Amino acid sequence: MASFAPRRRFDARGLVIPALIVAGWYVVSESGVGNGYVFVTYDRIWATFAAMVADGTLVASIVGTVLRMAAGFAIGAGFGLLLGLATGLSDLAGRVVSPTFHAVRQIAIFAWMPLLTAWLGIGGQTMIALIALGAFYPMVINVEAGCRNVPGPYLEVGRVLELSRWQTIRRIVLPAAAPAIFAGLELGLATAWLSTIGAEYFIAAGDGLGIILSASRMRGSMDGVIVGIVFIGLVGFAINRLLAVIARRAFAWRGEAAR
Repeated sequence: MASFAPRRRFDARGLVIPALIVAGWYVVSESGVGNGYVFVTYDRIWATFAAMVADGTLVASIVGTVLRMAAGFAIGAGFGLLLGLATGLSDLAGRVVSPTFHAVRQIAIFAWMPLLTAWLGIGGQTMIALIALGAFYPMVINVEAGCRNVPGPYLEVGRVLELSRWQTIRRIVLPAAAPAIFAGLELGLATAWLSTIGAEYFIAAGDGLGIILSASRMRGSMDGVIVGIVFIGLVGFAINRLLAVIARRAFAWRGEAAR
């Protein structure tokens, strides 16, 4: 069955590079060839990981990061969906809003940090605002493009059936734009995840994987940094795969229609 997010079979060749990295790190750290501060041994990394699990730091950090990212992503993607629909469905809105939007989105997300900390303080609200910005921009761009690129024959069917504007949007435009909307969600989620880790690292308030990185760096604990990096990658990958599963199921009807 075809779908928007095709299922990929597991391929062991994808493990070659990670295996080489693990083996190379082991050789360098155990042989003493590299800098011992940077290339910490697996024994130290494992001991730090076990300590973080035992005292609850790792679990609390994962939960804190995921909840923080979810809140910021929901806000940013929600507003991005609304603005993308407005600029994609209305030529007037596009002409009024798009120039300013495309100028503002050139500003790096973390360049807003001084203003946001002045407005919202140093804490969770500023982090969520930065995460929301990360999700907002890709969502607007993809939703607008999806609405504007609906195939002409689809719209012609709406005219033949004498559908109202709202019926055309609901029955034709939105279903046709759905793949672009999900693409915006996927890109927005990736950017929101990066923004989450960056915001936690720089602001370092509460629990979070980015805060593990910041605290470990301040203590000179490279083993803590490695544990944080590994779980940032694992959790981010899991979130991405979850969205892929949702997209695959949501677009199963496209595969059925194509058969």
